[in-house]
Amino acid sequence: MRLKRDQKGFTLVELAIVMVIIGLMIGAVLKGQAMIDDAKQKRFLNDLKGISAAYFTYFDRYNAYPGDDPNGASRGWTGVAAGDADARIEGNYTTPAGESQEAWQALRYTGLLSGDPTATGVASLPSHPYGDQFGLTNYNFGTGVGIRNCVFADNIPGNVAEITDIKFDDGIYNTGTVRGSAAYTSATVDLRYAL
Repeated sequence: MRLKRDQKGFTLVELAIVMVIIGLMIGAVLKGQAMIDDAKQKRFLNDLKGISAAYFTYFDRYNAYPGDDPNGASRGWTGVAAGDADARIEGNYTTPAGESQEAWQALRYTGLLSGDPTATGVASLPSHPYGDQFGLTNYNFGTGVGIRNCVFADNIPGNVAEITDIKFDDGIYNTGTVRGSAAYTSATVDLRYAL
């Protein structure tokens, strides 16, 4: 029997080089995903800050809260009615009507937020980076805080909701001015951010 010297295979060195290249590619993909997740998280936090800034700027300009403004109808903004001036944005934030919808419209008519100021219903709600929308309404935050106007953001990943709570409040899902609908170990959480 003769051994064929022409038979070729991969040497250990070649296999090691291929494994290193595959490892580098996997590492790059994972790092890229982490960068995307970080960018979404930063955008979400910046959106909350932007909505809050627009809300308080509106109050500074008009001495009333957007949507709750008793002079809303007299400003000439299509679809914006006079609010009841009780310092609360009332209405269902998920299918906005009344003050909760008019708040978004007023903020857009003034140029404080971008978007179509004539949009109504769900179309009036700005989207957040996790595939759902922001809403404006009021919420009873309980002892020490009481009923406050707030930004709602549904279906936020639990870890992002926790980071938001730590950044803006106490990091505990059921206390303070940032509240989660469930413990932050949940896959998704509905978040309430007091204004």
